[in-house]
Amino acid sequence: MNIRMVLLASAAAFAASTPVLAADAIVAAEPEPVEYVRVCDADGTGYFYIPG
Repeated sequence: MNIRMVLLASAAAFAASTPVLAADAIVAAEPEPVEYVRVCDADGTGYFYIPG
């Protein structure tokens, strides 16, 4: 009976000492806005840069 109490006490102590770690919330970063049409730096105001 004494060994059973020792095992039960050690199991309870182990369960109480184990830290409980919560998962961090996943935060998705928003993508940067894309400038689809902008003034072309090389040619000037009359020309536009279109990506792709």
